[in-house]
Amino acid sequence: MSTLRVDPATATMISLIGSLADNKSALGRRYGEWAVSAPTIESAVAAAAMAQDELGHARSTYPVLDKLGVSRSEEPGLDAGHPMFVISRELPDWASFIAANLVVDGILTTFVASARNSSIEPLAQRARKILQEEGAHRVHAEAWARRIVAVGGPDLELLVTRIDEMWAEAARWPGPESDPGYADALAAGMVDSGPSAIRSRVRDWLSPRVAGISLDEPTDWSDWDPQRRQ
Repeated sequence: MSTLRVDPATATMISLIGSLADNKSALGRRYGEWAVSAPTIESAVAAAAMAQDELGHARSTYPVLDKLGVSRSEEPGLDAGHPMFVISRELPDWASFIAANLVVDGILTTFVASARNSSIEPLAQRARKILQEEGAHRVHAEAWARRIVAVGGPDLELLVTRIDEMWAEAARWPGPESDPGYADALAAGMVDSGPSAIRSRVRDWLSPRVAGISLDEPTDWSDWDPQRRQ
């Protein structure tokens, strides 16, 4: 991969878009791995469909980088890039699948929503298409959250643990609110929401649905890598 020298706003968007695609690819793989072992036939079908969606989102997002001065020598593979650690390996249980659906998918989709009217037109076009398909993912996540909350007990305790684990990493993905490159991207209309707003929207949506989760605002950014978004 080669890059041109760019301004801070564009550099931030290159990081966000590339990482978005990396995480979409990894998320698609994780969903696909549960397509044959989900607890119900309906959920297995849903997992397969969501996997196909996410992999398609990744494939359609990588080319946006070309418009921002980034070229890739070949089509990225499924293991390309640097996805969040929590989805870089197989999810150990169904609660992890639902937590990824709620939290990781939730953070990424909320960022995508902030780019639906982006001044980067190829990004805006892909964002609008992605959002059409992500609606079904959200319905699936909410339905399973209600189901597990209704059952309670160990199933709910495990889901709360998995959500907290996912949030600890996914909440850092947008980066710190003080990031000057992100502020410049906002000012240029590349996105319409900053990192804190993205986290707040996911928090406001998810907190009422699963009691006991801790969706705190990240405070320690000393080891945060703006390229890996980790």
